[in-house]
Amino acid sequence: MSVARPMIEFGGRKIVVDLPHLAFATGIAGWSAWFCRDAWLSGPDIENLILIVPASAMAVALYIFVAAGCFHVAGKTEKLAATPQHVPAKGTGFKVAGTMVLLAGFVIAGPLIGFDVASFAYIFAMLVLLGERRIIVLLLVPLLFCVAAIYCFNTILATPLPLYFFSGDAS
Repeated sequence: MSVARPMIEFGGRKIVVDLPHLAFATGIAGWSAWFCRDAWLSGPDIENLILIVPASAMAVALYIFVAAGCFHVAGKTEKLAATPQHVPAKGTGFKVAGTMVLLAGFVIAGPLIGFDVASFAYIFAMLVLLGERRIIVLLLVPLLFCVAAIYCFNTILATPLPLYFFSGDAS
């Protein structure tokens, strides 16, 4: 399968533009810039902007590198009309759909059964879906992530979470 990529002639060279990636990255950078501006206009105090401005600046800086990578000088062997595109492996659609279902379940289950249990179950199920079979990894990775995430939320951000096993704002 091949997808046609636009080519631009500039200074006697043919430049191939990876338009889908460029459009996606532009959308993310535009949203980040808009969100930062909106947050700034709603309340320009440091408490409101301490995380938003640096994250937005990093997103826009990353966009510059991604956008630059979307333009390639066409070699002599490249065809003018199309460049070959990688075809996804079989089963990729199932994994993508499964990932989306698991994420939706995590968002719904978080307030109901607690962030700690929902996070552990989500990470465990995601590892199984993606092919991990070592039991020590299946148990240790979700546990360590949950402990680290809960510690960071409670200590650094002082954000109460609905928790089941750990102390906190239990629902």
